[in-house]
Amino acid sequence: MKIFLDTNVLIAASVRQHPHFARADAVLQRCVNLEDEGIIHFHSVLEFHSAITQLPKGLAVPPAHVSTLLSDGLLPFVRCVTLPPTEILAVQKRAGELSLVGGGIYDLFHLAAAVNENADRLYTFNTSHFRELAEPRFVDKIVAP
Repeated sequence: MKIFLDTNVLIAASVRQHPHFARADAVLQRCVNLEDEGIIHFHSVLEFHSAITQLPKGLAVPPAHVSTLLSDGLLPFVRCVTLPPTEILAVQKRAGELSLVGGGIYDLFHLAAAVNENADRLYTFNTSHFRELAEPRFVDKIVAP
């Protein structure tokens, strides 16, 4: 099965003390064991760094450790994809039409990449937000770990 992993799943799977670690790690382990093909969008790497270094309640990872988490714990087990420039501009235009602010545009990029890759599922801990943004034919593919 082709699964797209939202950045919040990658973060939860990378921090053992995270409240969603077990659920996220189970999804990632399916990729490690080649049971599922994990997919992320290239901007997830940057979003991962930004978010994991700012986690609350003492969970933040020091910036110097982020590259090790990515290179040893995540990137070997997922395929990192990008969108062509025309689709990037289309996503940005749609974000404007939807009046998205801040990081909401990243969710649109995740959705566009997941659809572009014909993902069977998109895993996120923010299902309601993703479902609001998704095309009707993709809504049922958005699930929480």
